[in-house]
Amino acid sequence: MRLRPASLLGIATAGALSLAVLAPFPALGDEVGSPAARAATEYGGVRNILPPGSNGTATALEVLQLGGTTATPTSPANFADQLELYDALTTQAPSSISGADLDTLFKDASFTPESVVSSITPRPGVLIERDEFGVPFITGTTFEDVEYGAGYAAVEDRMFLMDVLRHTGQARLAEFIGDSPGNVAMDAAQVRSAYYTPQQAAAQVERAAKRAGDEGPRLISAVDSFITGINAAQDALCPSVLSPDCPGEYAALQKIPEDWTRADVVYVASLVGGIFGKGGGGEVANAAWLQALTKKFGRREALRTYDDLRAKNDPEAPTTITKFTPYGTTGGLDPSLPGVALPDTNGPTAPGSGTLLGRAAAKSAAPQAPPGAIDMPDGTQLSFALEPHGMSNAILVTGEESTTGKPLAVIGPQTGYFSPQLLVEQSLSGPGIQARGVSFAGTNLFVQLGRGADYAWSATSASSDNVDTVVEKLCNVDGSKPKVTSTAYRVGKKCRPMEANTHSETTTPNATSPTPPRTYEFRVLRTRHGIVQQRTTVSGTPVAIVSQRSTYGHEVDSVIGFGQLNDPGHVRDAATFQDAASNIDFTFNWFYADDRDISYYSSGLLPLRSKKVEPDLPHWAGKRYNWKGWLGFAGHPRETNPDRGYLVSWNNKQAPGFAAADNTWSYGPVYRSLALEDRLRTATQGNRRVDLADMTAVMADAATVDSRAAYTLPVLLRALRGDRDSKQARKLLRAWVSDGAHRLDQGRDGEYGHQAAIALFDTWWESQRASVAKDVLRGRLGALVQQLPQGIDDHPRAGIGSAFNGVAWYGYVDKDLRSALGEPVRGAYHRVYCGNGSKKRCRNAVANSLRRATARALKTQDVAKVGRLTYDKSQDYIRSTAAGLVGVRPIDWQNRPTFQQIVEFTSHRPR
Repeated sequence: MRLRPASLLGIATAGALSLAVLAPFPALGDEVGSPAARAATEYGGVRNILPPGSNGTATALEVLQLGGTTATPTSPANFADQLELYDALTTQAPSSISGADLDTLFKDASFTPESVVSSITPRPGVLIERDEFGVPFITGTTFEDVEYGAGYAAVEDRMFLMDVLRHTGQARLAEFIGDSPGNVAMDAAQVRSAYYTPQQAAAQVERAAKRAGDEGPRLISAVDSFITGINAAQDALCPSVLSPDCPGEYAALQKIPEDWTRADVVYVASLVGGIFGKGGGGEVANAAWLQALTKKFGRREALRTYDDLRAKNDPEAPTTITKFTPYGTTGGLDPSLPGVALPDTNGPTAPGSGTLLGRAAAKSAAPQAPPGAIDMPDGTQLSFALEPHGMSNAILVTGEESTTGKPLAVIGPQTGYFSPQLLVEQSLSGPGIQARGVSFAGTNLFVQLGRGADYAWSATSASSDNVDTVVEKLCNVDGSKPKVTSTAYRVGKKCRPMEANTHSETTTPNATSPTPPRTYEFRVLRTRHGIVQQRTTVSGTPVAIVSQRSTYGHEVDSVIGFGQLNDPGHVRDAATFQDAASNIDFTFNWFYADDRDISYYSSGLLPLRSKKVEPDLPHWAGKRYNWKGWLGFAGHPRETNPDRGYLVSWNNKQAPGFAAADNTWSYGPVYRSLALEDRLRTATQGNRRVDLADMTAVMADAATVDSRAAYTLPVLLRALRGDRDSKQARKLLRAWVSDGAHRLDQGRDGEYGHQAAIALFDTWWESQRASVAKDVLRGRLGALVQQLPQGIDDHPRAGIGSAFNGVAWYGYVDKDLRSALGEPVRGAYHRVYCGNGSKKRCRNAVANSLRRATARALKTQDVAKVGRLTYDKSQDYIRSTAAGLVGVRPIDWQNRPTFQQIVEFTSHRPR
C-alpha cells in the first residue's frame, strides 16, 4: 500500500543518504538483538568496504603522535585501514580475481563481530561492541536503546564532522568554523537551498509524529533517545577542549560541542537535500538556450534543434529496465502553451534569497558566487558544493545467470571521498530491527543502505524530475506599480506579502581564523511554492523566480520506507521491498537481492503536471498550472527478475519512455553504464554463468574505463579513416581503444599504460575552449556551441573519483558522426550538424581538430612525436577531502562507489 503524507511540500534529501530518522516503529517481536538470534540470521555471505575507515576522530594527542596530518594504515587506529583494501582492487587483473581474493578486498559484513576488540555499555540495555575494523555493533534491549546506541557510537566515530554538517545545514558554518569567503558563501547557498528557522525545523518532527498516529509518542521517544545518545557521548568525550578524548579540532576552534536538538537532525538532512535525491530545476537555463537558438535560427528550426540535443527520450539510451514506462513524455518542446513564462533576456534583475544585507554586503561578494569549499580549521578546504553528485552503481544477476543458482549483486552508493567519510557504518540489532550498513552521519537512526536479515539493498541517484521553476507575478500591497524589487506576489486577485526572514550569524575569532567579530545578515524570501531564487521580468512584467521541490519542508516524510527496510518483519521478499521503497520520496533507483530474487524500484514523489505547462520551461503560478497529484506506484519504473537476467545502473536512464528531467540532457547513446553492461552481458552470454568473483571483476574492469574513449572515440577514428596526416596519432588511439580504453597503472610503476594516447585524447577532447566535440557541432551551431548549457566533460582530474557522468556531448558526437558517415542511427537528429550536413566538410573538421590538438600537445610537452607524449597520472588521483585535522593519502583513480557491498544469499527465513 502506498503511504502518503497529507502535505505536498518538502525538502529534497538524499534517498540513499537521506534522513532515515522518523520511520514508524516496528512492533516488538523476537529478541533479534541477542547473540543467538544474530547468528541465526546469517543466510549467506555479504562483504562490504567503506574507505578510509570506520574511525573518524583524532584527538590532539593522536595528531601530535602522528607527527603530521596524514593518517597511516594503523594510526590513528581504524582511520585509514579500509583505504588500503579499497586501493588494492586496481592492482589486480580483473580476470585473476578469485573467491579467496574477495576476503582481502572486502571485509565481512555479518551481524556478529569476527572478533570483539572493544565493548562498552554506555547505559543499561545498550551494548556497543567493535570489531577489528572499528565497526560498531549496537545491541539494545528495547528499540529506544538501539537508537540511543546509534547516537552514542556515531559521536565516537564522527563527532566533529557531525558538528560541521549540522552547522552547514543551519547556514551557520562561518559562525562555527570561522569567517572566510568560502564559509560565508556556503551559508548563503544553504539559505537558498533549504532555509528553516529552528522552530520550523523542529516542527517537522512533531508533524511526522502526528502522521504516525498511534506510533507517534514512541516515535518521539526514539528520536529523543537518539539525540540523548549523541549528547551523552559528547559530554563524556568532550566536556572541555582540553579533554584527552576530545577531537583535536575543538582545541583549534576553542569551542566545545553544543547539545543536539531535533532541529539539528533536520538541518543535516536539509544540507543533504540540496545535493542528492532530486532532479530538475534547470528550466531557466533551458529557456535561455531556447531563446538563443530562436534568435539564430527562427522558431521552427530552434525547436527542432532543441529537441535533438535535449535527449529527453532517446531510443538509443541505455536503460536499467526494458519495459516501456511513460512519464513526462511529450511530442516535443512547446513554448506556446499558456503556462509557459520565459524570463526576458537581459531584463532587469533583483536578488532573491541568500544575499547579504547591511554593511557586510559591501565588504563581501562571496555569497553571490557558487560555493566552492568549506574553509577548515587547518587551512584546508572541504569541497561540498550544493550540486548533485553521482557515482553510485549496481549490477545484479538472477539465479539463472549464477553458477550457484542464487542471485548475485555488487552494489553501492557514492558520496565522494572524505576523511572521515560522510557515511558512517553501523550494525543495529534490537526488537523489530536488524540491519547493517551505512547512513549519513547525524541522521543514522536507521541503516539507509546495507543489508537486513536475509536480504540486501542499495541505491543509485535517479535524478527524476521533482523540482520545477515557478514564476510568481510581483505586486505591492499598497496597490502601487510593482518593480523587480517588490516583495509581494499575486495569489489570484490578491496581493500577498512574501514570507520574509533575515538569517543572522555572528562570527568570532579563533586560532585558525583571527578575523574580528562580524555579523552577517542574509535575506530570505519565500512564496507558497518555495524559496525565491531571483527576481526579474517576463515580457516586462516583474516576477519572482521560485524553486518548487516536491519534498521541500518535509525532510522526514520518507522515513516510513527506511524504517520498513530495516524491519525484518516488513521486508520478506521482492514485493515487500518494492512496497518499502515506494514510501521513499527521494528520487533514487533502489536495488534488492535475496536468495531467490533481484528487484528494482525507482522512487520519488513525482508530480503530475498540468497539460498547460511545458515541463522543460519555467511556468506561471496559478491553479491552472499547479501540480495535479503524484505518480502512483504502477507508474514508477520497477522490475523483479528481468527476462534478460540482469539489472545495471550507473546513474543512467531508468526505462524507455521515462522522460529525462529538464536538467538531464545526457541520456543519449553513450553513458558510462555501458562499461558495466557490456562486460556483464559478455560474462553471461550463451551458457556461461558467473560467480561473485566474476561479478566483482566486471565492476573492477569497468572502474578504470575512460567512457569517452571506449564509446565516442571509435566513431571519431572512423571519421578519420584514410587521413594521412593523423596516421601515427590514430594508431596510438586505436591501440588504446583495443586494449579497453583504461586509465590504469596496475603495477603501480608510476605511469598509465597507453599514456601517450591518453595525453593526446585529453587534449583533443578538451583544451581550454578547444574541443573536438564542439568542432563537430560547430558546423551547424557556430558560436552557439559555447552557449549550450551542458558541460563538455567530467574528467578524473577533478580528484573526486567519479568521472564521465552526465555528459551529453559524448552522445552528441557519437550520434551525429554516425549520421554523417551514413551508419545506422535510431532516433537520428533532424539534420547532420557536423560540417553543416556535408560529409566531406565533416571529415575535414574532425581531421583539422585532431591536427590542432596534436600540435598543442607536442608544443606543451616540447616533444617531436606523439609517441613520446606522457601523462602525469597523479592528476587523476582520488584526493579525499579532509574534514578535520587529519587526512589520508591520495590513491590511484577508480570509478567506483564509496560504500560497496558484494552479496550472495544462500537461504532465507520461511516465506
